[in-house]
Amino acid sequence: MAEKFKLQTVLKYRKTLEEQAQQRLSELLGVAAQLEQQRAEIHSRLEALTDQLQQKQQSGLSILELRLYEDQIDHHRQQGEKLQLQQQELTLLLNERRQELLIAARERKIIEKLKEKQLAEYLRKLESRERVMLDEISLRQKGDPR
Repeated sequence: MAEKFKLQTVLKYRKTLEEQAQQRLSELLGVAAQLEQQRAEIHSRLEALTDQLQQKQQSGLSILELRLYEDQIDHHRQQGEKLQLQQQELTLLLNERRQELLIAARERKIIEKLKEKQLAEYLRKLESRERVMLDEISLRQKGDPR
């Protein structure tokens, strides 16, 4: 039977840390997708308002209507700018989370390599013992004058 890997609990812990880092990154990617969707919606609303304003200006509109359209356009631009700032902050956070995941994966791989080395060493010792046993059996059979 193979020797028990002494760092198995550490390996399990490292795997857990990596899974948690992956989960945090995944959640942030979901938030980033939502922000991008919101930005696209605001952009399309802004384009629609601008088109409506141009159409109304051609047919004539009152100062009050013009002011309402301009206020709505300004409001949507401000929302777009806020979302853009949020997206920039989120990009920085995403980079941090990716780095955390990379480090967690690297640390897990180090422990897994140690486990593989320990297993390889165990197998090497086992093969060595087996060769010694086969040599002894061979020598005994040669020495037996049957």
